[in-house]
Order: sequence, then C-alpha cells, then structure tokens
Amino acid sequence: MRKTVWTVFIAVCIAVAPVAAFSDKEQGGYQRIVSLLPSITEILFTLGQGDKVVGVTRYCKHPPEAQQKTIVGGILDTGFETVYHLNPDLVLMEETAMDQKEKLDKMGFKTLTLDTRSVDGILGSIRVLGDVLQCQEKASTIIANIRGKIEYVQSKTKGLPKTRVLVTYLRPVGEGTIREVYIAGNRTYFNDLIEIAGGKNVYEGPDLITSPVVSAEGILRMDPDVIIEVINMLDDVNVTEQQVLDDWKMLPELKAYKNNRIHVFNQPYIGIPGPRIALAVEDFARVVHPEINWGKE
Repeated sequence: MRKTVWTVFIAVCIAVAPVAAFSDKEQGGYQRIVSLLPSITEILFTLGQGDKVVGVTRYCKHPPEAQQKTIVGGILDTGFETVYHLNPDLVLMEETAMDQKEKLDKMGFKTLTLDTRSVDGILGSIRVLGDVLQCQEKASTIIANIRGKIEYVQSKTKGLPKTRVLVTYLRPVGEGTIREVYIAGNRTYFNDLIEIAGGKNVYEGPDLITSPVVSAEGILRMDPDVIIEVINMLDDVNVTEQQVLDDWKMLPELKAYKNNRIHVFNQPYIGIPGPRIALAVEDFARVVHPEINWGKE
C-alpha cells in the first residue's frame, strides 16, 4: 500500500487553466463534490467547503471529518459504482489519473484536474477552487498566509551557504539496511521545500526523473549534509522512528550520519502537498539551517 500511495504522490497532476472550462453560472453552484486526492480534500475543507463534499478516498484523513464522508476507494482504484450512486456534480482529481477521468467523463460527470506537484501548483489549486466555488476571499487569505511563511523563511536564510539535502520517501524500512531508495528529484514539491528552506537538492540528475531510485552506493556518492526521511506511515509498516534511523548505521561514512543530521519526518502533512504546507516549510527550515533561531516549535 505504501508504494501505491507514493507512486500517486510523485506523479501528481498539472492543471492548465481549468477555471476557463467553467461558466460564471456554474461556478459556486456545486453541492455534491467527490475528491479523489487527499491534498484536494484538505483544500476543500480549509476553504470551508467541507459540507459540499460527499465522497473521498480512503487516504483522505485530514481533517478527521473527511473520513465521515463516503469512501470511494483509493486514488488509483476508484469505486466507480460508489461514485455513480453519490451522483456528484463535480469530481476533483489529479491529471495523471487519465483512466479515471475518461471513465467519469463517459459516465456524464463533470471533472476538474488540479496541480499539487509543486508549491506554485498548490497555491494555484487553492486559487482555482476558490474561483470555482466562489470563496475567493477565503482562498486569498490562505494563499497570503502560506506566502507569508515562505517569505519569512527565505528572509532568514538569505545569504547563507546552501546546505546539501537529500529527501527520501520510500524504501524498505526497519531491515537494518539501505536499498531501493526513492528520492526527491528536481521537479518535485520536496525540491521546492528544500530550496525555500535555504538548501540545495543533492540530486543532480535529469529533471524528467521525478523520483529516482538509488542504492546505498549512490547515496554515498552524493554524500548529503542532511538527509530527511519522509515516512508518515510508520504505524502502517509497524516500525519505530529509531528503527528507521538504525538502518543508516550501515553507512557510517556518510557526512549526515557522522554529524547526526538524519531526520525522520513522520508528520502526516509532510507527504500531502496542501494548505498545511506552511508547517512543512518550517519543519524543513529547522533541520536545513538549525543554526538559526526559529523560535518555539
């Protein structure tokens, strides 16, 4: 299951001016919305539109009220019959879910794809949904708050040396070894977080590969200053944070290991690019530049 969730995450969609497909008469009139992506679900509830949501995926766990909605399957295994019986007037999804979109379009449902693959995409998705659901003022406030946090962090790290950072988010954990590690490429949400926090992504491969798989030897060659392991499903795999950290004992020559700069991020919002991105920005900043006084946790 972990691999399915992260496979979806690394291929999250791009939306190109979707508002243009909605007339002024249609905008704001939606009362039965199905969301097929956790980040979209969070945006809807943050915009105060949770009462219009009738269906979500099993992975839409924030806010808790989302799980009180009808579950329509996962992200890649949509329960189309369940969606049909919900009779939504709008279905929101990622653009890469082309099979789902095609089938839902043929079923006669209006669909809209959104971009949460990058920080700009997240902010754009909030704006788009604010326009479509006619809650622009709320959307603008949320965007302004996120931008404020980003600008604050950037102002604190301006002029500092760029810490070399590796972000991992899928590998066999708790085995006492490091292998088959999925890392964040340059065209990812995590790359944006690294740069905002005043760091530099240690991966320097092709941009087209969003989530390269590397070996222990590959990580040794990159030798990052900081390693951030995003594993926000520890309970699902029945391992502890310490077990995750212990795996790195097999690479004692790593700079990050020697300097005790390997961090496990188990916060649920880290792996869900959405309106809580301001929290993720600060979490990254604290470990990328710990020498800065960031104030209270």
